[in-house]
Amino acid sequence: MKPISPRTTCFWGNLLLYLALQATARAQVVLNPSTKAPGSASKPVSNNFVSLSIAIHFFQDYTRTGSNGEQPNTFSRNLLSSLTESTSIAPQIRIGGTSADRTTYVPSQNTTISQVTGANGIPLNVTLNQKWFTQCFDQGNFPSGTKFIFDLPLMRNDSLAINNTLQGAQWALESIGGDRLEAFEVGNEEDLYVGQGVVPATWTVVDYAARWRNFSSAVLEGAIIPFGLGSTKRWFQGLAFSGLGANPAWTTETAFNANVDQDNTMKSVSLHNYPAGSAPWVNLGNTFMNHTAIVANLSQVNDDIAFLASSSSTENIVFNLGETNIDFTNLNMDQFEGVLGSALWTIDYIMYAASLNINRIYLHQGTTFGYAAWQPIATDTSEPKVRSPWYGLKFAAEAIGSHQGPIQIVPLDIVAMASGNVSASSGNGTDEDGSGTSTTTDTNNTQTQSAPAQILTSEKISTYAIYESSSLARIVLINFNEWNDTTPFPRPSVSFRIELPLETNSNTTAQSTSNSESSSVNTRTLTAPGGASADSGLTFGGVMWNFTTQGLPERVEGVPGTARVERSKRDGSITVEVGASEALLIDVSG
Repeated sequence: MKPISPRTTCFWGNLLLYLALQATARAQVVLNPSTKAPGSASKPVSNNFVSLSIAIHFFQDYTRTGSNGEQPNTFSRNLLSSLTESTSIAPQIRIGGTSADRTTYVPSQNTTISQVTGANGIPLNVTLNQKWFTQCFDQGNFPSGTKFIFDLPLMRNDSLAINNTLQGAQWALESIGGDRLEAFEVGNEEDLYVGQGVVPATWTVVDYAARWRNFSSAVLEGAIIPFGLGSTKRWFQGLAFSGLGANPAWTTETAFNANVDQDNTMKSVSLHNYPAGSAPWVNLGNTFMNHTAIVANLSQVNDDIAFLASSSSTENIVFNLGETNIDFTNLNMDQFEGVLGSALWTIDYIMYAASLNINRIYLHQGTTFGYAAWQPIATDTSEPKVRSPWYGLKFAAEAIGSHQGPIQIVPLDIVAMASGNVSASSGNGTDEDGSGTSTTTDTNNTQTQSAPAQILTSEKISTYAIYESSSLARIVLINFNEWNDTTPFPRPSVSFRIELPLETNSNTTAQSTSNSESSSVNTRTLTAPGGASADSGLTFGGVMWNFTTQGLPERVEGVPGTARVERSKRDGSITVEVGASEALLIDVSG
């Protein structure tokens, strides 16, 4: 055997040392947000961009309690008020869905609502009396200023169909009032009518457009104008098709080419979107905790928005995602739909949608739906509760904020650079509530392994900047790398270095960094000790919402709250940690 030379030994030693250093080296994500809104930023975003859609057969559950809706639902009211406190404007509520399209209004019915159970949590038919309207739309059920979109039936086409739709419109107007009515919808997912067996197989978007004009004209002439509302104002939200590009024959463009808005009564276009179902390939980490997938899915709206902007006849019609959520399977998908990972999805989905110039997004809700933000009343199997997706809604509402001037959002480009050693914590400075540094470590595993490197591509890292009157105000960081408390290593984290010039938010000189508010930023973390699959124990900024407090916020002892991070006196930058399966909201103004 040939002896190994000292030079060869030195080479292999250096190589092994290099590889060892690389194995322990920790990449850092560097962000360089503009201090002023760039040209790529969105158009101004509505404060109540985060709004809700509620299935009509569950609407009484969300607004009232008791077998016949005798009492207001204080739990729901407090949660709606919480969203309003975040944004200064109450979320809009759209009442609709397939169940709305199957609804009959019955003056002689004794109970407020009756329904025949169907598949996927959607009834085969629903009947309502007028008391349902007066109780459900009582102003005490909602924060001040709440506006409503009410969905009327289009599915029926018998001799009494228009009279039924007209009855619903009249009762709705009497209870909602003109000042709280945002719009009427007529119909729901009409592109699916053939599959439901309610129209001939020859049904097309042209047939839909003709029927929609007929029904909407009847509502305008028989309800809106007699109620004293202006006939020149646009009162309708149209389309409500089921998928983004799922059927190329049913799009915004094909509907307008079929003269759906021939009478110029449409104020908004709505499409529905549920990115996934219950196929075997669906899982939490790859399907939902995946920014690349969210971008690909939502980017399908670009053609619809561009079409509306392309003509003077449609440029003032806004585009809404009028019914949407994580998954079209309503039941038995809680392991994906009702966990921390789905809350992170909710944040990213909302923020990216806002960056695309969607006018407003309505997250669909239902008492038994797995993706619901809260369960408003008790069922046969569970008590009322706040569910994980609520935290996504609240985080996104806080990110958008309450500024009364223009709010704009832009996704940030990320750059990964080598820095430091692997960490298994998410320290983000000093907790203003006195709880110490904001660290999250796994305490359940007695046998641990070294944490693998975090994936730092745009698939697993998502970041946004929010601007108020063109000035940088907040930054959102989402770490989609999946971690659970059953994982055999402590929760890893990603280090973010964010370049914030010293002049950001009136910090005009290096000397002013000595002890002023602008020398630091405030951060709040969305997390759960159980990790991505946790369906309980979630906190945002150390705060939890529960039914036991009737939906009021509760500070959780021992969980870091708002943390203050000092800015570099040299260049104003900050460094923060975001744990796997966590999100961080940074208030740049400190």
